[in-house]
Amino acid sequence: MTGGRIDIRSMPKGGAGGGTGGPIRLALDRLVLSQGISLTRFRGEFTQRGGLNGRFRAGVNGQGEVEGVVGPAEGGSAFRITSANAGTVMAAAGIFDQGRGGELDMTLFPRGPDGHYNGTATFSRMRVQGAPALAELLSAISVVGLLEQMSGEGLAFNTGEVRFILTPDAVEITQGSAVGASLGISFAGLYLTAGERLDLQGVVSPIYLVNGVGQIFSRPGEGLFGFNYRVTGTADRPQVSVNPLSVFTPGMFREIFRRAPPNLKDAG
Repeated sequence: MTGGRIDIRSMPKGGAGGGTGGPIRLALDRLVLSQGISLTRFRGEFTQRGGLNGRFRAGVNGQGEVEGVVGPAEGGSAFRITSANAGTVMAAAGIFDQGRGGELDMTLFPRGPDGHYNGTATFSRMRVQGAPALAELLSAISVVGLLEQMSGEGLAFNTGEVRFILTPDAVEITQGSAVGASLGISFAGLYLTAGERLDLQGVVSPIYLVNGVGQIFSRPGEGLFGFNYRVTGTADRPQVSVNPLSVFTPGMFREIFRRAPPNLKDAG
């Protein structure tokens, strides 16, 4: 097959069949994963033994280049996607659009309804540039030097990890963190595709290289001392609130005062 479009949501569910056909070579214009995510300029080789499985190369929604594998899983097909340009790929997928560079390793497992996935993503050596929500947060805690970095070449994060639920209408971040020498941050909550609306909360820990000893007592991305925050509004016009007194609550006691983050059930 040397062109055209395939919607993966209409493929037979993993494990439902026992196909024994020979190798399949595809060169597609577009492979649709969900309502908001398609793989473009798709090239791959597959078999149908027990479900679709194989390897591929593609762009994400016409942008960042990725390599990946697909295999049968309960309820559909599972994907592992890697890229040498994490920022571009996450922006193209609608997960985060202010990242620059970095390496990405992301997995998606079907969770029932078509277009719904449980996902994890790890990234390394990525910079964040011009993110309004993060800029408002740094301004609220008066970290001037970091604001200058982000408006210039970008704020550097050495590592990060996100666990999320992806649906056609939203991304629920169940746990996320990003860590650099200057800053550590944790985050959880909702991003609604319609209107690009946010409802996120977490802890921001400046001077993470020194403050990061708190990782022994708290969640990834959180230092011994940090500020609890919440971000609502839209991606381009965020509203940030910070609890300045939370800096006096060391990491080992932070869970006592943490509220549950918003989730898809609450949004529904």
